[in-house]
Amino acid sequence: MLPIDAVKSIDELTCRVQPSDRAAPLLLGERIKKRIHDNLGPTITCSIGFAANRQLAKMACKAGKKTGGEKYGDGNMVWHPANMPGPLLAMKLSDVPGIGHSMEMRLLRVGINSIEGLLAAQPKFLRKVWNNVSGERLWYALQGYDVQTPPSGRSMYGHGRVLPPESRSVKDAKAASRLLLVKAARRMRRDQWNAGGVSLYLAMRGKSWGANTWLPAVHDDHAILAALERLWADAPPRAWIIQVHVTLTDLTPAAERQLDILLNDEGQRKKAERVTDAIDSLNRRYGKTLVHIGEWIPPGEFAGGKISYTRIPNAEDFW
Repeated sequence: MLPIDAVKSIDELTCRVQPSDRAAPLLLGERIKKRIHDNLGPTITCSIGFAANRQLAKMACKAGKKTGGEKYGDGNMVWHPANMPGPLLAMKLSDVPGIGHSMEMRLLRVGINSIEGLLAAQPKFLRKVWNNVSGERLWYALQGYDVQTPPSGRSMYGHGRVLPPESRSVKDAKAASRLLLVKAARRMRRDQWNAGGVSLYLAMRGKSWGANTWLPAVHDDHAILAALERLWADAPPRAWIIQVHVTLTDLTPAAERQLDILLNDEGQRKKAERVTDAIDSLNRRYGKTLVHIGEWIPPGEFAGGKISYTRIPNAEDFW
């Protein structure tokens, strides 16, 4: 048994190696590869990295993709704690997950131009370089400590779409935004959140436009689509819109809605929520968007979901 520690994206996960397998990690890697080959066939391969923590294992995995004459993407690399930091010192700063171009430039400005210099720095100093605890946490991870990043809370639900050339009018962009917002709200309800705001972003020729508006902690389609209509009322009236993006923000647990004494909308909310719940129930039953509020015009006649590398989509995302 190889317990999954965390699913990091659609094509990446981390596992905790059991004590009985730690003596022969390369053999464990080959067993995993054989299991994938026997069950999925030769087309899908994997690269595996073993190390003291997630950060180092990810780096070992990347390093193993290009070594030993193996084809790219099919490595099996072990960075044993007893051999560290040797393999790490052969890497570049840009090879460290969490160090992008801008962060690398920031490190260069403070005199850190190598992994060796990064390891020699003080963790509190790296906290200042990063302007948050991530720098200090990275230092401990590179030193081999079993650092566990705390889970991040959900902050938004959104969908965006580059519109096909024939669907870049304001009318078509508005129809696309309605569809995308309903799909985002469907995901939000499934995870049992309310939204306190909605935003609309439009990318046009040579410029962009965006706005947001307040919501009274809701999750029903009536209130959310009404807020979108308010945003479109202020949007550029004549524009060639290339891309549209909608986002539900300021999330709070749906079971903990705080009533607004001045708004006094609880009766209206419950009625709208019952209608929305009934629509969701019918669509789930038939496995497609059978019922919806208002127009449902897919941009380019396609309303399905997209494969994301940051989350594994649900079947409902493709309706």
